[in-house]
Amino acid sequence: MEKIINRLMEVGFLKTEAIIYITLLKLGRTNGYKLAKELELSKSTIYQTLENMYKNGYILMIPNSSKEYEAKNPELLFEELEKRYFENSINLKKDLSRVTNTNKKEYFYKLEGEENIKTTLLNIISNTKKELYINTDFNLEEIREELKIAIDRGVRIIVFCFNKLDNMGLRMEIYHKSNKIESFKNSSRIMLVSDLNKGLIVTKIGDKVSGILTDNQIFINIISEHIHSDIYMAKLAKIYEDTFEEKIRINTFHEKRNLIK
Repeated sequence: MEKIINRLMEVGFLKTEAIIYITLLKLGRTNGYKLAKELELSKSTIYQTLENMYKNGYILMIPNSSKEYEAKNPELLFEELEKRYFENSINLKKDLSRVTNTNKKEYFYKLEGEENIKTTLLNIISNTKKELYINTDFNLEEIREELKIAIDRGVRIIVFCFNKLDNMGLRMEIYHKSNKIESFKNSSRIMLVSDLNKGLIVTKIGDKVSGILTDNQIFINIISEHIHSDIYMAKLAKIYEDTFEEKIRINTFHEKRNLIK
């Protein structure tokens, strides 16, 4: 019950409206007096809420002496709500574009939480038009379908991981330095660039996942160069094989902790 109420609230119902709508679905046609008694709410609250719900098209009113109400069929109601939401979204975009300052401002958005970041990641993939660069040690199987859809519409996807990744049967370009299969046990990073105009960095430390989304070109270039450098280094390592690591060491703390073991 609580789950349904919360979902109704997410699409625009007030809590009391959600409770009344569900109750009407259960009871069928009834009047405000019986609803007030059933829900143990004041009659004034019930009647005011019913009036608002009727105006919003959530319920039907039966014109008789006792002024009875019934819930609109859910399938019909949500078909109407979807249409209303879509039309309002289109009009709102147009209206907001008229009042928005045309001077484009760069953004840096801090992201928190695994679900929020995954939603952002999927949105970036779905809006990529030409090229997507990814550097990650996370399991891409979770976003395989979105990657496939992007590839099918002509997006070139280039992926780097230090260890070996499976291409999951997709036409992705995957590069790696080590021939060891990635275990995904200690996944910690995602670096991503979409069409050279959007960048995303995600880090996982312990159970905390956070990230930064930006359209800042300097930041995007840094991420892009990092991904390309990793790929170039992986290719060079294969050419020079065992002697490569010794020849390129510069003996820094960063190198010892992150790059060369």
